[in-house]
Amino acid sequence: MSGYQKGQVLIAQVSQGLALGVLVEATGNRLKVISESGNVETWTKDRIVFETPMSLRTAEVSQTAFAVNELRERLQKQALDIDLESLWELLAEQSSSYPVSEIAELAFGFDDPESVAALQLKIALEPMWFKAQSNKELTPRPASYIQAEKQRIFRENQEAERLERVTQAIKVARETKNLDLTDADTRLGVNWLRTLAIEGAENRDGARAVELLSRIKGQATSDGPFDAFELLVELGVFADDEILSVHRFGFAKDFPDDVQNEAIELANTPISQKELINRTELGASGVGPLAIDDPWTTDVDDALWVEDLPDGRWQVHILITDVFARIPPDSLVAREGMTRAASLYLPDRTIPMLPPILSKGALAFTTGVQHPALDFICTIDSFGLVSHFEIKPVFTKLGCRITYEEADAQIQNQVDSHPASKTLHTLNFLAQALATRRVQDGAVIIEKDEHLVRVIDGKPQLHRIEHDSAARRLVSEFMILACTLAGRFAKEHDIPVVYRRQPPPDDKTALGEWDPTSKASTLKLLRSMRKAELTTQPDFHWAMGVVGYTQVTAPLRRFQDYVVHGQLKGFINDGVAPLNTQELLKLFGDLEARGEALSATEREARRYWLLKYLKQYEGQEVSGEVVSTQGSRAMVQLDETGLNLTVTGFGHVDLGTKVQVVVRSVDPRRDRVFLAPTS
Repeated sequence: MSGYQKGQVLIAQVSQGLALGVLVEATGNRLKVISESGNVETWTKDRIVFETPMSLRTAEVSQTAFAVNELRERLQKQALDIDLESLWELLAEQSSSYPVSEIAELAFGFDDPESVAALQLKIALEPMWFKAQSNKELTPRPASYIQAEKQRIFRENQEAERLERVTQAIKVARETKNLDLTDADTRLGVNWLRTLAIEGAENRDGARAVELLSRIKGQATSDGPFDAFELLVELGVFADDEILSVHRFGFAKDFPDDVQNEAIELANTPISQKELINRTELGASGVGPLAIDDPWTTDVDDALWVEDLPDGRWQVHILITDVFARIPPDSLVAREGMTRAASLYLPDRTIPMLPPILSKGALAFTTGVQHPALDFICTIDSFGLVSHFEIKPVFTKLGCRITYEEADAQIQNQVDSHPASKTLHTLNFLAQALATRRVQDGAVIIEKDEHLVRVIDGKPQLHRIEHDSAARRLVSEFMILACTLAGRFAKEHDIPVVYRRQPPPDDKTALGEWDPTSKASTLKLLRSMRKAELTTQPDFHWAMGVVGYTQVTAPLRRFQDYVVHGQLKGFINDGVAPLNTQELLKLFGDLEARGEALSATEREARRYWLLKYLKQYEGQEVSGEVVSTQGSRAMVQLDETGLNLTVTGFGHVDLGTKVQVVVRSVDPRRDRVFLAPTS
């Protein structure tokens, strides 16, 4: 650019678009101008598109601005007669630069300053045809550039037309309260809004939804994802209590028709002759195998039975439903299960890994019905020492089903008032011995109450799971035992399986300072614990205090367990496991990634419904305990919900102090809670 003269008219690119201004003063890189907006502004030189040959006398600001606006009107009117495309076609063959005045003369027949300025304004508004080599010269752009620009403009026009059609379609849907998803524009708008609500505005469809919302609302959206969610609720696409991670990770509630049809066939077809070979019937005496579960559990896949041995030891049968007996690994059902990785348990519903006709029907243990199972048989003494272990495919009938609460009542009651009382007392005694051995081997048993939230008729209800539930500890101990002994069995017979190991905590002081009765101490320990890792060789699992832990006890609910069952069954039936170590690692890596998405979704859903439960206490006091502090803030664990929430004003309070807080506001959808100390 050449030197600047006071009074010179400049064309600049500013935030509002192209602007004209009259130069008042130039200092270094900064230009003081009176703009057509009526303001004195400072433009930097890099914003200047053209220095026109026009000059205006700088007078009072408003007068100068008026003159600039008049000039712009004249230039725009004159520019209407300029056909840049024709000028480009005339000059493009030479591929050289031309003076602006020469091109103005071609356009108008004369090159007076106002004609040159009109050409400069036209080119600034439509830069597709010519590139400014300097303030006084223009170069026709290459034909390839012109073609690309034409395509870009065509696409932009298409996009603008599409956005307008979609906007009108969504407006009609709102006004008529009728969402017609057979209409392509309506469907497109819903997809944009879903993308914004679920993934944010980072991708193209999310950005489109932001513009769509601004057009519908008549103003820019301040919280795009939330506004998109609210509109989708209004349109009936989402429910008020939608858990967005279900959509974010693509968890499908329904099974494809071909999978469902195959599941029906597998459920109603007798198990194969190969599965009948060496499969014995478990002749359980007394009450028979016992299943202990929550009352709402439908996919019952484990049961326990214990026999007294003459030498004062006991033989415990840990029975796990034999999924492989009905679902071959090459089936559509198995492939779908691998895609899902595990069942998704939400407070308001369950999205199963396997079709319900199998997971709740043919493969779930049912009282009095013969089912194929894997029997993890172990001989245990009164010190919890296992002297013998084997795995057998069997047929078994569930003798009794009992809830955890009912089992706890029987264990605490020394009088046998239930057919399963004797079995429960024996299993509880052995479970205590097993737990003692694990603690001696380094296990850390964290005694922490859990708060289970379930949604009944649209309302969240809390179910507190006491840490001292003997029945839950009993089941947990025998499941850990089955997983540990299965890993040992795999190691002894060179069966490739994937084990889980856990290193010690990062914070070495966490365990040394741990007080099981302190919520603060327990929280510190939990935060310091490291994530379990996959390994192909047996290794130590720090929290459980066992070596060689491999998951086998939930094949209806976790595909990793199904895979390990397949490895064990392959060895038992054919003498060789179907998958090698590398194949297992690849498969488990994929399943682990999917499992993390499942866990994140379950955490989101649980927190949402707990906050929804807490919302009913707005304006009221609730109790809690200070579990950590930082500055003036404290983390308070609420007694009723178990939520750990931040409260300002308790930073000086000792850990473990009981406090009362007021629930000022709760916004479950935005995950925002405001608690305050009681005055």
